[in-house]
Amino acid sequence: MAKTLKQVMPPQFSGGEYRDDRAQRYANVEVVREYDGTKRGEGWPGKHKNVYYWVSLANGYAVGWNENPGRGWSFPVIRWAAPDQ
Repeated sequence: MAKTLKQVMPPQFSGGEYRDDRAQRYANVEVVREYDGTKRGEGWPGKHKNVYYWVSLANGYAVGWNENPGRGWSFPVIRWAAPDQ
């Protein structure tokens, strides 16, 4: 069974301070693939530096979990299609 973005992100994603985050628009979109940003070749393709986990979505976007130690968490969104899709 396919997972959605809200199912693969940390529990804090679905409520509280992140409820107005842009990534919430895609909370119910199917996750095509999960990436380990620490592995070679799986780094976040966006500009954020502290994304160690991210996903590509069925709608052609990618959402990362940015764990910035100085600013706190954020969930950046970029338009992105995986090369292998």
